Amino acid sequence: MSEGIAAIQSRMAVLQSQFTRLTPASSASGQQFAAQLTAERQKAAAAGTTSAPPSTPTAGTSGTATTSGTTPGATGTSAANGTSATTATEKAHDHSKVIGGGDRITPTMKKVIENVDAKFGPFPTIGAWRADGGMPGSDHPTGKAADFMISTGGKMPSGAKLKEGWEVANYVKEHADELGIKYIIFAQHIWSPSRASEGWRLMEDRGSVTQNHFDHVHISVER
Repeated sequence: MSEGIAAIQSRMAVLQSQFTRLTPASSASGQQFAAQLTAERQKAAAAGTTSAPPSTPTAGTSGTATTSGTTPGATGTSAANGTSATTATEKAHDHSKVIGGGDRITPTMKKVIENVDAKFGPFPTIGAWRADGGMPGSDHPTGKAADFMISTGGKMPSGAKLKEGWEVANYVKEHADELGIKYIIFAQHIWSPSRASEGWRLMEDRGSVTQNHFDHVHISVER
């Protein structure tokens, strides 16, 4: 049994490495990797082990993703002298351009935009309110959703940009309660507090890089 688990884990490591180097001209290969990795995760779960979604940083690793248990927007404290120190992810930068912001979004959505932009921005754009949400039940027309773009022009992001997207998505996931999160979508995967035990779930193929959320992190809030 242990040899079988080791083989599955080894295969998943190879797939994740390939995903981070992926720079396809279309969404097809990215979707194939997403589906393939999800299948490997399901096999691993059946064998008694778990894994993170493609290119997903785990809590406690280095990078811009915040580790579980920290407070959004909080500054760190130096262990040597006890002085306050702003982390690298909170360094000053220009605010991202928000399309459909202002009084057209809810206070909760505004707080999420400010928090995520301060830690991970600037983004090419952040698209919040719009009259046409693109599909029934969309939270964009009610001001309860925002798309944090990591690439533009409908092009598949580079492996490095996909990693950045996962850092954003997992940071918001880790702070879902504090931020009032309803659900998060990125790279054809969805996570919601109501089904948190299922982790990141693979979504259906909607037909394009943008519709499959490879080029942006979608965040919806409860109110």
